[in-house]
Amino acid sequence: MPKVRGSATNTSCSGPAACFSIGGLMRHQLPNGEYAWGKTGSRPGWDNGFFATRDLSHRVVYSLNPTGSGSDLAHITAIVDTALAD
Repeated sequence: MPKVRGSATNTSCSGPAACFSIGGLMRHQLPNGEYAWGKTGSRPGWDNGFFATRDLSHRVVYSLNPTGSGSDLAHITAIVDTALAD
């Protein structure tokens, strides 16, 4: 994944850097500076996904039942940050 700025209209990334690659993989920077890679998906009433560190030493799978009141990105990043923390 090149270290480039994300699109101004992309609201799916948790920071200013681009976070998607070919195939829909998403990059997320953890609080310790390491990157996790994952895939998210949603349908009305559900947000699902998985993330892992590059060496696969930490992995998380989640499923949320959102309220539909906005973006669930903050909840997703909190789950990923907590689960993949050293």
